[in-house]
Amino acid sequence: MKKLLLFFLIITGVSCTNSNIPRELLQPKELSVLVEEVSIVEAHYQSTYGVPGQYKAALDKAVMLILNKHQCSLSKFKKSVFYYAAHPELQKLLNENIMTRLSRKI
Repeated sequence: MKKLLLFFLIITGVSCTNSNIPRELLQPKELSVLVEEVSIVEAHYQSTYGVPGQYKAALDKAVMLILNKHQCSLSKFKKSVFYYAAHPELQKLLNENIMTRLSRKI
């Protein structure tokens, strides 16, 4: 029951906040998928190589592959991340979406 309630709260939150987000930015669902994938790749490189200087070029290439797969430019991704970071309620929603999806994968 709690999961069902959480699901409806997230859906309601997404539908309410989508109208406030400028059209040129990624919507919460789109951005959460990208942030999730980038975070997983970054965690892999960090645990494998440890020192950022050793994996920066490879990570940048991997991030570009992820963005290309989702047909998103680096500029749009960065602008979206900065916008969400400046709006705590959107950042919280984004983090909750990512955590919910990741917890289902475990």
